Amino acid sequence: MTENVLKPDKSDPAWSWLALSLISGIGYKKIRNLIEHIGSVEDLLKTRPEILIEQFQISSKLADLISKATQSHSFNIEKRIIEESPGVRLFCPDSSGYPLRLQQISTPPSVLYWQGELQHAESPCLAFVGSRGCTAYGKQQTRRLVKEISQYVPDMIIVSGLAKGIDTVAHETALEFGLKTISVLAGGLQHIYPPENKKLAEEILKNGALVSEFPLGVKPLARNFPIRNRVISGLSMGIVVTEARKKSGAKITAAFALEQNREVFAVPGRVDSAASSGTNSLIARQHAKLVSSAEDILEELSLISATATNLPLSPEGETGFKKINPDDLGEKQSRILKALNDGVEEIDAIYGRTGLEMNFLLATLLELELTGTVENIGGQIYRLRVELEIPSN
Repeated sequence: MTENVLKPDKSDPAWSWLALSLISGIGYKKIRNLIEHIGSVEDLLKTRPEILIEQFQISSKLADLISKATQSHSFNIEKRIIEESPGVRLFCPDSSGYPLRLQQISTPPSVLYWQGELQHAESPCLAFVGSRGCTAYGKQQTRRLVKEISQYVPDMIIVSGLAKGIDTVAHETALEFGLKTISVLAGGLQHIYPPENKKLAEEILKNGALVSEFPLGVKPLARNFPIRNRVISGLSMGIVVTEARKKSGAKITAAFALEQNREVFAVPGRVDSAASSGTNSLIARQHAKLVSSAEDILEELSLISATATNLPLSPEGETGFKKINPDDLGEKQSRILKALNDGVEEIDAIYGRTGLEMNFLLATLLELELTGTVENIGGQIYRLRVELEIPSN
């Protein structure tokens, strides 16, 4: 983890950008436009309000706020919190450490809070996104692709958003197979969301970074998630949507990626699966390239050649999980496995889906755990450790 010595010094423009970013009504484009005419962010802060009003048609209220930005209570409080936060680094678009790929998008963050390793910001980055309520298929395909990528491109950085579902699987698999990973948060770095991923966030800090454009104390409000999605795609060479429903936020990230001239990839799913309706739609509308392996992605990104030798598949199959037919098991076990396969994970939700009495449900889950078919990841949340072969009707 980085240390406090990496905080901006007096000559670093990040503090000035921070002061401006905390003003309501002035975003990156307006700040950049003013700097281009005035000379520097420091000169902008020193410009008299009447000049801003007369020459740039800025309202008197906003001009006054700009001139007093570094004296504002919000700026001085945030500056103090940053200085007292171990390992937190602040970047602005004019900082030497600001990620180059992020500078290239139309509306990069005015400031970027970075906690963790700094050296890999310009390494090849690939984003994985998808539904929170994903199915076992989505998790298995995410795991398989990240694992394959780790074998082809060991220095690849996996970028995602720390959310439940696909994001979590992408981060966990990256760490498991030795890849660095970056998590872009929809709130300040002091608010890890969801709370059950705090341990995962700690592991990411050892082998990657947590990143946010929001002040440290900002909670992850719903309106912040689409805003952060452009940073996920902006940091990356491309994004992979492994499973997404029709209205999934992953489709918003895909839209940002297309606008940013990033490659968009999607894993197809069954045509009758609501969980894959979003990814299938992206492919059908030619908004994403259909992929079935890491080779498809890496060839498109020119990270491996089309003549590269195929990697051997895991002896357990392409996903790394053994396959079973739930109908070959008892009725209770079959009901539970099918619920888990549909993305139902929490004990209360499994109870509601299966209709089993709680004592039978818990006993059957324990049986499945002992056979390695299911795992309890804590907090009475369960996941499949197998791939189901669902017979077609």
